[in-house]
Amino acid sequence: MPKIRQRTDQRIILELCLPHVVNGLDIFCPAPCFLDKTRGWKVVWKMLMLTSLQTTAKLTLRTRVNERSFRLKTIVNSGSEDLSKMNFDISDEQKLVLDEVDRACRELRPLEDQAYLAGKFNDHLIPIFKKAQLLGLPISRRYGEGQGADILTYALALERIGREGTGVRTFLSGHVSLGQLTVQKWGNEDQKQRYLPQATRGEKVMCFGLTEPTAGSDPTSLRTSFEDKGTHYLLNGSKAWISNGSISDISVIFAYPKGKHDAMCAFIVEKGFEGYSAQQQKHKLGMPTSDTGSIFLDNCRVPKENLLGSPGKGLGVAYSGLMSGRLSVAAGCLGVIEDCITEAVNYSKQRIQHGKPIGKHQLVQRHLGIMSTNLEAAKNLVYKAALLKQRSDEQPEDKEIRERADILIAQAKYFASNASFDAADRTVQIFGSSGYSFETRAPRHLVDTRVCRIYEGTDEIMVQKIAVNLLGQDFEAYR
Repeated sequence: MPKIRQRTDQRIILELCLPHVVNGLDIFCPAPCFLDKTRGWKVVWKMLMLTSLQTTAKLTLRTRVNERSFRLKTIVNSGSEDLSKMNFDISDEQKLVLDEVDRACRELRPLEDQAYLAGKFNDHLIPIFKKAQLLGLPISRRYGEGQGADILTYALALERIGREGTGVRTFLSGHVSLGQLTVQKWGNEDQKQRYLPQATRGEKVMCFGLTEPTAGSDPTSLRTSFEDKGTHYLLNGSKAWISNGSISDISVIFAYPKGKHDAMCAFIVEKGFEGYSAQQQKHKLGMPTSDTGSIFLDNCRVPKENLLGSPGKGLGVAYSGLMSGRLSVAAGCLGVIEDCITEAVNYSKQRIQHGKPIGKHQLVQRHLGIMSTNLEAAKNLVYKAALLKQRSDEQPEDKEIRERADILIAQAKYFASNASFDAADRTVQIFGSSGYSFETRAPRHLVDTRVCRIYEGTDEIMVQKIAVNLLGQDFEAYR
């Protein structure tokens, strides 16, 4: 019999654990059914009969134990059926991780402020995140200081980190999401043992070298090439706009066989390899604390054992890396929106105009209401995408799940990046003239988040990918 709890308002709550199928992904969450005593058990048995007809439904009792996986729990205040009180709870393990993330971020903030105004990379970022063991959060515990966190826990961590600025989150996107996760997914055991422990400990920085001066949204137009010399490969070409590019020690580089435009390959390239060089790209619109660099490969000699993945399968390696990167961008944008809302609410309460706080003006309230609504919508997209990405990683042979995850991540990235840019713009508007100074946080978010609509897939590419999923592959623009 389902568990019944008597409440002080003389109502009874029946907790059933029912499957909610969201885009093919089964998410189990307790569904509260409120019953008046006078109605008896009629509603109860009706619900049980309905659920028994669902072939996928599983009626279980919810045990109150610590769970390793993220559980979507419907939390309703006692005596209230107001669904606006619903929130997403997390496990105790996740709370411990996020508490450590929060502590690290609080330590980092004043130092990040100083670095931002000075227009330079924050040298304290790596030591602080190393101390908090955040530099390999989703990496297996077998490798260095990897923590083995699932994709959703990692996304929640990036959400908190995003409040500190897109530059901070971008470092982790390049170092972990695009760098380490790609090696963990596609590398052999020797490669993982050689490179991941150093990266998770912060001894080596990683980056993802796909974009080139003439190849952005179209990775098939890469000009970087390689030649097989028997005992090694020779790589020639250049990469541009690479996050962590000039400070990276280990790069995942993509190239075509010389003279061909198919059978792309991926390589793990070290900074010390002969023919490798890099330089910082300056005069960017935003993100002064994030390193962006160009990589130059001039007869760069790469050992045979540094081929990443199977020969000729580099495009698949690139696309899988971009999925992880896009999800990290979307998660970080949630934090940006949260920070903007915090700044806007505080300022709206304190700033006095026309004899009252500006928060009492309806047009200011409109900004806040839109930002809050966009945040909740973005969270649902990002969390759902993270759960599906986790399922895809656990079932790598299931093409259908992988394709659904790809589309959902594109939707999350598109919506969250635009919502974060919009939130920053609205917060600047609320601050007025004060919002035009980098001494306040909102204008930093405004210029920084503009890149979120460009890198890891432009708005246009994301929308096109989503539309083609609806129309069918015959409607691809590049056929």
